[in-house]
Amino acid sequence: MSKSTSHESLRYCWKFLDCLNTDCPAYGNTGSPCWEITGHRCGDKVFSRIEEKLIHSCFKCSFFKQVKERAKGRRWLDITLLETLEDALIRSSKYSNRVEDLYMEVIRRSKLMNLLSEVSRIIARLDREEDIILAILTVITAKEGLGFNRAFIFLRGGEYDLLRGKYALGPSSPEEAVSIWRILDRDESPSLEKLVNKGQKLHYLKNSPLTNLTKKLVLRIDDPDSLIIRGMHEVRFIRNGDLKSGGDRKVASALGLEEFCICPIATAEDSLGLVIVDNIFTGKDITAEDAHLLELVVSHATTSLRAAQLKESLKKNIDSLKATYRKLKAYEERMMKAERLAISGELTSSVVHEIKNPLVAIGGFARSLWRSPNLGAKDREKLEIITNESMRLERYLENLQSKVGKLKLESGDINQVIEVNCQLLQKEISERKIVLHKSLSPDVPSCEVDLVKIHEVFLNILQNSIEAITEEGIIQVKTWQDSDRVCVSISDDGGGIKKGQINKIFTPFFSTKKEGSGLGLAFVQRIIMDHGGQISVTSTPGEMTTFLITLPCSHEASPV
Repeated sequence: MSKSTSHESLRYCWKFLDCLNTDCPAYGNTGSPCWEITGHRCGDKVFSRIEEKLIHSCFKCSFFKQVKERAKGRRWLDITLLETLEDALIRSSKYSNRVEDLYMEVIRRSKLMNLLSEVSRIIARLDREEDIILAILTVITAKEGLGFNRAFIFLRGGEYDLLRGKYALGPSSPEEAVSIWRILDRDESPSLEKLVNKGQKLHYLKNSPLTNLTKKLVLRIDDPDSLIIRGMHEVRFIRNGDLKSGGDRKVASALGLEEFCICPIATAEDSLGLVIVDNIFTGKDITAEDAHLLELVVSHATTSLRAAQLKESLKKNIDSLKATYRKLKAYEERMMKAERLAISGELTSSVVHEIKNPLVAIGGFARSLWRSPNLGAKDREKLEIITNESMRLERYLENLQSKVGKLKLESGDINQVIEVNCQLLQKEISERKIVLHKSLSPDVPSCEVDLVKIHEVFLNILQNSIEAITEEGIIQVKTWQDSDRVCVSISDDGGGIKKGQINKIFTPFFSTKKEGSGLGLAFVQRIIMDHGGQISVTSTPGEMTTFLITLPCSHEASPV
């Protein structure tokens, strides 16, 4: 080999290193020296200086070997110089290996920092416990993350002394191992963030066979023999054969755990649970470095997980307080309503008692004087008016008193009660030119009612409908049976009830009439409720107002 040929060939390392890496950008390139194209790298090797790449080439260079052979038998000085050069080259090669190791360590640490940075960025935008758990599992099992075959998360639940399986990610069989990450890894170069986003959208991951199996598993935190529970406080490497606790063996058997690693999920104040990882399908050993990376990733996510748990717990407490407040508000309104009814009942009884006694005396004396033969026609006419009015007031007070008395139940026909009330009001209905439509079902069964009070109910509602219609309106009365209840609807096309007033229509002392007492509908509702029935009202201002009353059928008439 001529000197010029050897010098020219030194420019191309792929010739002297017998490199077969055809993907190298310097391979086959004769236009520029290899070190200008690839820099300080050559495949997986890294050279701290360009000269080191040349030194590695020299050891395989045939020209260098020829020079070394020709030096044999020559002057001692030449031989010493050649040996010194060879020793220097060997030392340089050793230093190059050390530099390469340091460089690879820098690369490893850089990848770790990038991974932790990406994990922090992913977790920071999540605020639900479920999303954070799925993100942690994805990072642990993705090949772009830590690359474990499977991961299981156990967390403390509402029972502080129990550890419950929450979620799992990974294949449940070798066949599934081939396909599960294919679902997430369809992009040619997916990032960890893309995988997490895909995982959160996949219903499969939240309800996979492995997750459903994990959710059935429970461990007691106070089990002194449990090696798995000890993993809540420190990283542990465990073999199936070392398990002594019955709970541990049950979990290992259910999940198929042989050799696995446990990492705690804990804050400085409290332990939330643990993560179990294994490589059951690849068989790759879990090293101390792998466990350290797992611990770093989990610790980065633990604070966000705890914050999400507290946030969800706070939201549940707020919803519970709101529901309790609504119930208390309803109870308060009922109490106020009951109190008003009680007050009105006591007031009514007192008024009836105070008025009735002198009224009876007035009526009695008036009737006695009316029978006297010494009275003139005018005086007799006045006494007749006094007698009739006192009798009318007595009947009114008796009806009013019946509203606050106890029920006297007997079997009654609701259709007949309505017919009687319509007849009593027929004169007023005709005078106002109101059309009364009745649709009373003949199959309506009898009800156990207090006939006096039920008459008051329908008389009050019909009277309100008549007063709501100024002139030439329509009143519709219908009855029908619905299961074990008799239903009655009374509708009118009067002015309707305003939207803000319809919720107060049964409130004692509330009235839409200028001279109304506000007790009529309150008594109606009380009577209906005392009978075990219900009353409601619907109204559209300017159109129809409908009262719907339901009463239970008598036991004899109830359908079988």
